[in-house]
Amino acid sequence: MKIHFFNGAPHTSFKLFMSGFGVLPRAFNPTQSLAMVYDYRDFSNLDEIVCLAKDAQSLIAWSMGVAIASRIFTAPSPCLENAIAVNGTIVGIDSKFGIHPRLFKHTIEHLDTEAFARGCFGDCENYANFCEFLSPTQTLIEELQSLRDFCTTSLAYVPKWRKAFVSDNDVIFSPLAQNLAWELYAKTHEDFTLHRLAYPHFVFQSLKVF
Repeated sequence: MKIHFFNGAPHTSFKLFMSGFGVLPRAFNPTQSLAMVYDYRDFSNLDEIVCLAKDAQSLIAWSMGVAIASRIFTAPSPCLENAIAVNGTIVGIDSKFGIHPRLFKHTIEHLDTEAFARGCFGDCENYANFCEFLSPTQTLIEELQSLRDFCTTSLAYVPKWRKAFVSDNDVIFSPLAQNLAWELYAKTHEDFTLHRLAYPHFVFQSLKVF
């Protein structure tokens, strides 16, 4: 995993952001201090990420970052008490509550970077320009393979997801699967709230969470 610091983090109070698959820091323009975790090809620096969580004010996770956070944080930390999930689910890859395993496998075998950019950032005339926000194709494939393997590990469920945002227009992470997953989660977490958005998978041009 790689870490990118924005706006003085970690030397000032900061939020921890577990990003999604394939998207580089240049896609984001946070106004607050932020530690962004991305590039899930290698989990060997897991302890470093856990230490970041101990110092962070809060946790925000997006897309596959929700599934990663639900597995790597195995001990309570203040930043995990009010975690926010955006367009992702705890399990990540699942036939009912996440991205279907067959679809995930197909994506690994037939990855189309421009098609992914269009799906992630929205279908518009300039979607190809969004490819500059993504890792190179071979890196993306390696990251998908790593994510598939990592999502077979046991869940920790340590983050207390207090809020989840689901985009009705998400074509990367099925809104139906997201809603099913979070409605199930809400049954055992009474403080949890679910919010619907009208954005594509990438919401951070409009949703101000950092």
